Amino acid sequence: MAAMSVSTTTTTSLFNPDAAVKYDLIAPSPFYFPLQKSSTANNTGDSNSSLRKAVLQQRLHMSSSHRLPLPHSPLLQHALLHQIQSHSLKKTQSSSHLAGKLQDIMSNPLLIAPLKVETATTSCQSAATSCQSYVYTAPCEHHPSKGQTDYLVNDMFPKLKHDLSTIEFGIRIADFMPLAFKTVSVAGMAEKELQLLRDLGDLPNVIQLQDSFVNDNGDTVLVLPMLKKFECHAIHKSLCSIRKATRQVLTGLAAIHAKNIVHLDINPSNLMVTHSQKEVVIIDFGLSMTVDRHPKDKATSQEQIPVCGTTGYIAPEVMNPMFYESHDPTAADLYSLGVVLGEMLEPYIPDCDLHYFGSKLLTLENTNQTVNLLEDFIRQEAVYPRVLVQAADLLKNMLQEDPRDRKSAQGLLETHPFLIMMSGGGSATATATTGVAKLELCDWMFRVQEIKYHKYLYQMQDDCEVYRYR
Repeated sequence: MAAMSVSTTTTTSLFNPDAAVKYDLIAPSPFYFPLQKSSTANNTGDSNSSLRKAVLQQRLHMSSSHRLPLPHSPLLQHALLHQIQSHSLKKTQSSSHLAGKLQDIMSNPLLIAPLKVETATTSCQSAATSCQSYVYTAPCEHHPSKGQTDYLVNDMFPKLKHDLSTIEFGIRIADFMPLAFKTVSVAGMAEKELQLLRDLGDLPNVIQLQDSFVNDNGDTVLVLPMLKKFECHAIHKSLCSIRKATRQVLTGLAAIHAKNIVHLDINPSNLMVTHSQKEVVIIDFGLSMTVDRHPKDKATSQEQIPVCGTTGYIAPEVMNPMFYESHDPTAADLYSLGVVLGEMLEPYIPDCDLHYFGSKLLTLENTNQTVNLLEDFIRQEAVYPRVLVQAADLLKNMLQEDPRDRKSAQGLLETHPFLIMMSGGGSATATATTGVAKLELCDWMFRVQEIKYHKYLYQMQDDCEVYRYR
């Protein structure tokens, strides 16, 4: 196929460091060399037409100021051909300027006409495979399996290997969407998670399953959207962003619990953020299961959920189900989210032992002590901002040891003042929302130090009074 391309002739030397650039319209042919006279009279017409093409091609190497009109006489054409060849040779060896410009070539109908005829004959043949032929596969990319050519896995991204799964990253070729490929080696867990993701469908703040297939090793691969890491520690967050993230997670949990599914592994590593909307979504349903939210007796409630989860985030009724009465199994997710919320609120709520949250050594005794300290914190409404008292009340409700004392995710979204969004009408709600927006971490740290100093002065004054009267 005749195609227009740019070829660069580089004569890199000490005396000629520049490169001479020329345009080639037709593949190399004998017409580029001096033509010999035909021995037969029958070939006179063919040689003249070939000579005409050769003159047209050789004129591309001459600038517009040196171009001469094309004569009709064959003898004059031969003379003009030698003149053009000698001029082209000098320009190729010694000149670094562009002799023929692309705009001159495209504007000349005599040069473009042969290309159009030959291009039309091969356009139909290459139309069917044009998309596949132009997909560039980098050396670091490969298809996830032999039969799956819709995706590319990029080896430049490190694999995330866990005990039960491996996660790789790549794209979808059709729209270049960034994806994560989760390979589950245990067949039973893979089928269960796949079925759960299909049942969840398009729920809000829940990861959406894009596709699934079986790789060359026979393992199930879940195709999921690529997300960003959720930053749990509040040093990078304002109190307003903490409330927004908590509300989004509760929205996802409420939708999951409405389908009688409990997640059982809520922790910062299973919360991710979308690239486009910046929303928090819940991922990893490997330990999730379908439950009866209203068990008839204590025995039924104990048999539903096995002991599973991430150490430091497991609800007490999951660890020791024999000590608790019949309850809603989905309350375990609220306790795990309470631990995550405690990590985010640690710089804002002082003297409540929240620095233990997020550690594997966190025990039920620690959380019970934190609940008692939060109650003392809530009683000091005159000292601390109202919005922090509301946040402490939400945390206290999630960390209740008895699952029956915890409100459901939907109940918290509808009734708790810390989570109610500003409607624009109520003055109390507007004041609370404004307080959340104004209370930034950098400003609050100074206020905490002032509050602690004043409390220390009051304590010293009380001790002096006791010592005086003693």
